[in-house]
Amino acid sequence: MSDSTPRSGLAPPSPREDVRDLLGMRAPRSLPVVGAYLLSMIVVAVSQIHVVTDPVLLFGGLLVFIAAALGVVLIDGDPLPHGTTLLLTAAGPLGCALVLAGTPAIPSASLLFTWIHGAGTVVYCFLNVRGRLIAPWVGLAAMVVVAAVWAHLRNLSPMTAGLLVGVDAAPIIMSLLFALTLRPAARRVFALRRRTLDHVASASAEVAATEERGRQAHRLNALARPMLQRIAVGGDLTDDERRSCAMLEAHLRDQIRAPLLAQLGLDVSAYHARTRGVDVLLIDDTRTGRDRSDSEDLSPPVLSVLQQTATDALDHALDGDVVVRVSAPDRPIAASVLVRSSAGTTRSEIASDGDVTDHR
Repeated sequence: MSDSTPRSGLAPPSPREDVRDLLGMRAPRSLPVVGAYLLSMIVVAVSQIHVVTDPVLLFGGLLVFIAAALGVVLIDGDPLPHGTTLLLTAAGPLGCALVLAGTPAIPSASLLFTWIHGAGTVVYCFLNVRGRLIAPWVGLAAMVVVAAVWAHLRNLSPMTAGLLVGVDAAPIIMSLLFALTLRPAARRVFALRRRTLDHVASASAEVAATEERGRQAHRLNALARPMLQRIAVGGDLTDDERRSCAMLEAHLRDQIRAPLLAQLGLDVSAYHARTRGVDVLLIDDTRTGRDRSDSEDLSPPVLSVLQQTATDALDHALDGDVVVRVSAPDRPIAASVLVRSSAGTTRSEIASDGDVTDHR
């Protein structure tokens, strides 16, 4: 079926937004209602078992209606998927055909005749609510045809049988009007909820950014203020003070240029390595084309291996230089640690699955 929901200029709901949420159809309290409806169908079917000529056909039709009732309530999708809609549309005439095939043309069969097309109509009413507005009319027309054919084969009036089923157009029309009112309202509610969530997320991000800026300012103040005060006093700096300025500048540069590595604590290890005369370079290529680094580009195992490998290299380096690099996303090598010293050169490559390969 290619039915469509009414349009109101708003985007369709996401897979998690379903009109059933507004009706409470997915809430636990709906289960007793569904259970009572299914039980009523079973009671009517059992009460009519003495009327039919083949109980197997009766209970076959009953199972079709039960499955359709459960499907229209439980299956996800708003509107319902096309395949599901096709099956639910076919459930009405199929269930009616099964039950009527074993129903004789006697007055005592009137309750049975009324119940079966009523069960199909209930499914069609909910099809309207679930966003399929053409399928119910196709299903109702098919049930009218089934009833007329049954009446003709039983030497009854096909028109009378068709009209008895055709009166179910009234509840289908009411459910259609309800759906035309409910579904646009539901889309507006979901759109407002999305905007509210977006606003809350944006506000939370702003608060987090403000707090982060405050922490960074406090840390910068603690690190740089003493040296800035010394420079402000005037006078020539000693060699040790110049070295301290250079290491402080490199330390702050690490936090700006490679925040992901700083989050792993490598900026501290790099600072201590520089005090021993080691040249250290931290590079974070995941920042390419971004405003910030995102640790989600690397899996937790890779982050753990990178942290351990780089920390060991920095803590044991006594001379030479150490380069720790995080590769750009979608590269086969997630990160690398290069150590060049008087003892030789070692390059450790960390794959995207966390495996480490050493090249000497």
